[in-house]
Amino acid sequence: MQKRWIILMVLFFARTTMAFQFQSVAALSPLITESLAITLVDIGLLIGLYLGPGIIVAVLGESMAAWFGDRRTVIFSLLLMLGGSLLVVQASGFNGLIAGRVISGIGGVIVNVVMTKMVIDWFAGHRIATAMAVFLGSWPMGIALALVVLPYLAGVGGLELAWIGLIVVNTIAVFQ
Repeated sequence: MQKRWIILMVLFFARTTMAFQFQSVAALSPLITESLAITLVDIGLLIGLYLGPGIIVAVLGESMAAWFGDRRTVIFSLLLMLGGSLLVVQASGFNGLIAGRVISGIGGVIVNVVMTKMVIDWFAGHRIATAMAVFLGSWPMGIALALVVLPYLAGVGGLELAWIGLIVVNTIAVFQ
């Protein structure tokens, strides 16, 4: 029984990372618009592109999980999130940001779908409502953390330090 709750905490952290990554563009939008000379419309597009391909990707993600297994699919998806973040960090223009956000978003959507299924599998008949409530709380937690942590890091060390913070969080999620 204890193992279920440990797994839930791992899933909570991974999903918090997804929300943290999702909110990173909005949290750093003043610096991104200034450093890459893009508009707020572009920022809105980057935010939307993260979850935009979700319907197509969600179906593919569930198929991947059925074929390769939940754990492998989640690890692969977390690697996509990390790879997308690395592209965003290295982007010297808007096209690089788009590519990074789409790749990160594909990983994020798959993580969300498969990990929700994992919570249901692990807690079926055993406090499923509590487990789901904890798991769903990870989304606002990640958004709130991004809105506090990333601007702080940017204030201390510029946009580069904030991006490093994002990469560190994504890397921890991959290797947890």
